[in-house]
Amino acid sequence: MIKSAGQRQKGFTLLEIMIALVLICLVVVSVIELSSANLRNLAKSDDYVEGSARANDKMRDVLELERIEEKSWTESGDDRFVYDIAIVEIEKERSRALAVKLMQITVKASDMKNRDAKPVTVKTAKMISRSDALNDGGKDVARKGYVN
Repeated sequence: MIKSAGQRQKGFTLLEIMIALVLICLVVVSVIELSSANLRNLAKSDDYVEGSARANDKMRDVLELERIEEKSWTESGDDRFVYDIAIVEIEKERSRALAVKLMQITVKASDMKNRDAKPVTVKTAKMISRSDALNDGGKDVARKGYVN
């Protein structure tokens, strides 16, 4: 078939189709990468939320102890978390003349099943009477808490 100079052929060339396929593949790969990154971040946030909840539960257990005194210890629960707990007196110089002691309680929850998960640290302060601290563990005067 002979074509004249004014007549154009309709349709796409092979080169145009190949470029279009490459562009579509790039878009599809980008969408898949974003989706998998979102799923990884979602799993990490689930681990962090669970660690925070477990650390807060352990903090409540520590605050309910009969006797609050300076010490530190490690506990492993029936779940997959290990807890590092520390109780230290803070502001000693400022509260020496007062009838109360300010104790900082720190609970660090580490996920032993998922070693890549970042440990969650929860801190709070509990004010106890100095005389009660010597006798029966103290009465809870005030609480202040925050998550680190």
